[in-house]
Amino acid sequence: MIAASTATAFWGPWESLVKSLQEFHEILEKLFDRWVVPGDRVFAWRGVADATWPLHSSLYRRLAATMTTLPDEAALAAAEKRILDEAHRWGLHQSGQGRLGALEQLAMLQHFGAPTRLVDVSFNPYIALWFAVEVDDPQDGRVFAIDVTQRLINEDDKMREWEPMAAVPWKTDQWWNSRALAWRPPPIERRIAAQHGAFLLGGVPISSGPDGPIQWPKSTSAGAKWKIAEVRRFISVPLRMHKLDPGAGGVRPDGWPAYTFRVLGTAKSEIRMRLEKLFGFQHRTLFPDYPGFAKYATRGLFPFP
Repeated sequence: MIAASTATAFWGPWESLVKSLQEFHEILEKLFDRWVVPGDRVFAWRGVADATWPLHSSLYRRLAATMTTLPDEAALAAAEKRILDEAHRWGLHQSGQGRLGALEQLAMLQHFGAPTRLVDVSFNPYIALWFAVEVDDPQDGRVFAIDVTQRLINEDDKMREWEPMAAVPWKTDQWWNSRALAWRPPPIERRIAAQHGAFLLGGVPISSGPDGPIQWPKSTSAGAKWKIAEVRRFISVPLRMHKLDPGAGGVRPDGWPAYTFRVLGTAKSEIRMRLEKLFGFQHRTLFPDYPGFAKYATRGLFPFP
């Protein structure tokens, strides 16, 4: 568990505060205004119910809980291979339409709760916001916006060749460990379509030297950097954080920026109600399947007498 003070120090310099649905609207307008000149941009969105949570894949969390040191890409890739090898032995690499590619196998495993390196995201910012306010508790939530322009596997001729590959196509190199990619899976499950779902993936972040600082400043101004071990406590995919409002100490982003927005816990209930009324978002519409209902019932949200 990461202390709230540590999470605040890590995300705080880059975040914008959301206290209402109207403020989230305004953030989207700012994001649009910033990128309307450079051209169309594609953002992957992720919402989490607790602002102190790291942006980790389920497989990274599993390894981090069982290893004495935080996993690097070699450890993550080895665990990923063991999972896919075992799924192959179970015959799960086949479907009614034929052999599944490695990405499709990982998507199916992720859907049913197995740990993978994939991170669930949505291309709809309001769905990400719903996930940040889904739980009615006093904890602040968080929304991430990650620029994946020209990093969408489906739209890149070379990376699109990954989709039918039976084995994991990526390699452990500097390119893989320096950028986040996104993949929009086929509608193999109703939930993916309902959530405008996609997956974020990439190599475990690396430092500029064996123990040197990664290019992740401790504030929006130039200065000290977080060490690689500190960075991996919070992210398992490589990101480049930026401040949305340049007037608040940020800089105009280049490359593929990521933004983060903290949603006040006291505003969750009101935002969730408005999202339901405006867009019809609720658990049964965003998780329209048996696993979704099982999660709904076992989490105590089902109204038993």
